[in-house]
Amino acid sequence: MKKLIPIALFTFLQSLTAWASAHEAHEAHEAHVHGVATLSLAQDGSKLFLEFDSPLDNLLGFEHAPRTDKQKQTARDLLDLMHKPATLIKLTAEADCQLSTVKLLAPILQATEKASTNKDEHANLHAEYEYTCARVAALKSLQLSLFDAFPAIRQVEAQMAGPRGQAAATLTTKQRLLTW
Repeated sequence: MKKLIPIALFTFLQSLTAWASAHEAHEAHEAHVHGVATLSLAQDGSKLFLEFDSPLDNLLGFEHAPRTDKQKQTARDLLDLMHKPATLIKLTAEADCQLSTVKLLAPILQATEKASTNKDEHANLHAEYEYTCARVAALKSLQLSLFDAFPAIRQVEAQMAGPRGQAAATLTTKQRLLTW
């Protein structure tokens, strides 16, 4: 049984990686639901990998390239905030997890040239975080504070895979805690 856990975790991590690659390649064609975001976590040893996806409308109130000075500032503020996930996502404090890597993908916000302004376009933000946890055995939960920062998010479909098994939940403003 203990040999199956690393295999299951490896398979889960591979599926996350494959999904992220497909997501990047087909973002413009991917269906998304306003008000809903996804969160995937995978633990491997002392490492915790977290992926967050959301339509930009949930985070900014628009999905097109920022046009006005106010929209441009809102987009910059969003990218800055997403680089500091501790204000949005709280891991079990006793686990002493330190953020080691942040990767954000939001092409419509990160374009150096003029981005498409197609009004029918749907755009997402994809964030990947990697943590190193000093006391990984204490890592048992995640609490979302992002509902406060982004009131347009009504629910987050969350899933976790790790050595103790798998967990999934629909998180909302009333149920913000994922435990495993």
